[in-house]
Amino acid sequence: MASRRLTELFLELARLDAIPGKEAPVANHISSFLKNLGLPAQMDGTAAAALSNTSNVVCQIGGGGDFALVAHMDTVRPTSASEPAAAGGRLSTGGRGPLGADGRAGLAAILYALERAVHTYAQFKPFTLAFTTRGAGNLAGVKHLALPPGVRCGFTFAPGLPAGAYTASSHGVAVFSADILGRAADAGTDPEGGVCAISIAARAIAALKFGRHDAETTSNVGTIAGGAGTSIVPPATLVRGQVRAAEAARAQPLLEAFRAEFEKAAAAAGGAAAFKWAWEFQPYSHAPDSRVRQLAEAALKGAGLTPAPSGAQQGGEAHALNARGIASVAFGIGAGAVKTNDEYLSLEDLSSAAETVSSLIRT
Repeated sequence: MASRRLTELFLELARLDAIPGKEAPVANHISSFLKNLGLPAQMDGTAAAALSNTSNVVCQIGGGGDFALVAHMDTVRPTSASEPAAAGGRLSTGGRGPLGADGRAGLAAILYALERAVHTYAQFKPFTLAFTTRGAGNLAGVKHLALPPGVRCGFTFAPGLPAGAYTASSHGVAVFSADILGRAADAGTDPEGGVCAISIAARAIAALKFGRHDAETTSNVGTIAGGAGTSIVPPATLVRGQVRAAEAARAQPLLEAFRAEFEKAAAAAGGAAAFKWAWEFQPYSHAPDSRVRQLAEAALKGAGLTPAPSGAQQGGEAHALNARGIASVAFGIGAGAVKTNDEYLSLEDLSSAAETVSSLIRT
């Protein structure tokens, strides 16, 4: 069960609105909190790059160390009017609005562990704290995060996993688009003068295989949009989809095959196709003997939990850090019905998250 102080810290944060790009109230709250503990909180100067009204809050302890503990400050929707409360072993709003557990649980766990350690004169390991912007958005804060050069590992929080679990691996998701250009013409009087962009898309899609390619690789066409009216040969069509893969090397050949087929179908019809793709988040996998997993499992065991390496269920700060070459995992915080009005967080799981942070940062 979470202590009264830990619950208070969570509720204080939940009463602050901080949607993506407008995290200043939470950044100011955290900066004051850290300074009151005598810890060196600083802004990293990335507000403009991340398109936020505040920079990330960074705190180097003992020179910054070789690992960073990261939590994002924003929530998908405003939380200040939700009236969160603790009842029946849970934190929830009773359906009156979002709780904001994704983000706020990690923040509260970190702040509580720090405050308790300072007040009990506990010794810290050298490490870096980072509270980031746009974690519930496009991860711009963590992508631009200024970290000390010695940081090699990162630890974040995942709301979709139970306490004790951590993300040892993750699929990656690459999103693609095919922008197809045909030629408009009157479909009734001059259909021969047109080039149907929708037909080009249909021929390319029909020639390709989508769905499951192997046990760890899938693809999908998600949306098709185009046309200018039933009486006009459609001059443009946009096709969008994704490839999901456990290894980047398996996604790239598929994407190049998709490109070739769209371009082939367009050229055959006298049109054109512009194919683009990019990683929404990249796959990662950490070996059992890697330092990041050793640190994660030691922290979880120190908190009295049984470590459970798991696959990440969605993109998050750990993906962005791994893409930067900082080996990272996310600890589960056990929240349920995340980002809905029925969202809840077990007080026991919140306490476990705080104990995990304590175990990780204290000598």
